[in-house]
Amino acid sequence: MTQPRFHRPIPLADLDSLSASTDPVTRSETSHATAALLLGDAQGNRDEAATRRFVELADDIGLEVIAEMWSSAPAVSAPGALWRLYALREWILTAPRELAEMFAVGQRTITQGIGLDEILAGVELPAGPDEVARAIDEILVGAFRGDVVIALLRAAAFVGICAEGTESSEIRTRLHQLSKDLKDAAVSHRHGGLD
Repeated sequence: MTQPRFHRPIPLADLDSLSASTDPVTRSETSHATAALLLGDAQGNRDEAATRRFVELADDIGLEVIAEMWSSAPAVSAPGALWRLYALREWILTAPRELAEMFAVGQRTITQGIGLDEILAGVELPAGPDEVARAIDEILVGAFRGDVVIALLRAAAFVGICAEGTESSEIRTRLHQLSKDLKDAAVSHRHGGLD
């Protein structure tokens, strides 16, 4: 039996006071503490059950609760990046056929062969609804197992390909911004971590 590794303690937030607090500093501290808790196992020692619970967190507590905690955080922060990953997962789970089609069209639009973003996104080809749903869960698993940079880059690649697969210029612009936010968060984490 191996001895458990000791980690630097993560400050625990008072989650009960989150909804009652209007103090922006308290809300920000709570937001960052909860995000740090989820991303805290940089060594990849989290067990499968805990990882699965974190992936399915929005299913259990509702995306609204996650939005309340993290949606106002800057994009290049741990809570901001996690908010974007959970929102992307929710979008994929509620419209898997549409996202699979956007991905497929985007894939055909940006390359004749297999492109780097395609490989990085890691979606099984041909990309159907089940494949895109599996891909986002795998991305979140990676983030919660310590591969935060890779997870964020995979999500950014997926979103970038989807951006090229829509006819709506408004959606394309929003998806390009989301892809950029995820890439910027990955770079920030690589150069010292997300705050």
